[in-house]
Amino acid sequence: DSCIRVSAREHRNVNEVFFLCQKAVTHPIAPLFDYKEGQLKPACVAALKRIFCLCDKDQDGYLNNEEMRDFQSKCFDKPLTDNDLENIKASIAKSRPESDMERGVDQQAFLQLNKIYAEKGRHETIWIILRKYHYTDSLSLEESFLHPKFEVPDYSSAELSPAGYRFVVDLFLLHDKDNDGGLNDDELEALFAPTPGLPASWAESSFPSSTVRNEAGHITLQGWLAQWSMTTFLEPKVTIEYLAYLGFE
Repeated sequence: DSCIRVSAREHRNVNEVFFLCQKAVTHPIAPLFDYKEGQLKPACVAALKRIFCLCDKDQDGYLNNEEMRDFQSKCFDKPLTDNDLENIKASIAKSRPESDMERGVDQQAFLQLNKIYAEKGRHETIWIILRKYHYTDSLSLEESFLHPKFEVPDYSSAELSPAGYRFVVDLFLLHDKDNDGGLNDDELEALFAPTPGLPASWAESSFPSSTVRNEAGHITLQGWLAQWSMTTFLEPKVTIEYLAYLGFE
């Protein structure tokens, strides 16, 4: 990760080398950045794209100032000042002149920002972001986050709480971009972007043809809620896993 000239006898850079050794273990650069290629590694890019998607609350493809402030507060537990925000945008604009900073930070600009952190040796910043969103050192999501202990007693069943229903309703409304009361293939693809894809049981049942659709063949809100109700009844652990993927805290 690093190279530094050290002498214990002459007391040169002794503290520094211990700091770098500790940093190499707690915040390793190798999983994040390929120095030879000068690029973020694919697993890191995939994780950051998912984080961007979850932070883009209005799903317009940009992190506006409010979304950037929410992101800063969640990851670093401190507010993002106007001056800090302008500095971030200036750094991105300098390396990506084609970015439209007036609209906000798009996905490529967000990746570029993290690439800048890696290039400047600030990879601990990237790790703070990844770990706040439950990523492990191998850049997979924590097992306890995706599959918390949850057992349904005999002769009992599971169902979504009001907060769970509200979350899936909001997901539907947010991704119904054309306001036609149904989710078309593109809208469904965008909705499931933070996940590995459709749950296996949904794919096996030829979703969305297995539930209520409108005349255009697009899943309606009624069909969407029915699908989640059935999944929660039959496979509650799948519901919990996908709620985690989709950003339900």
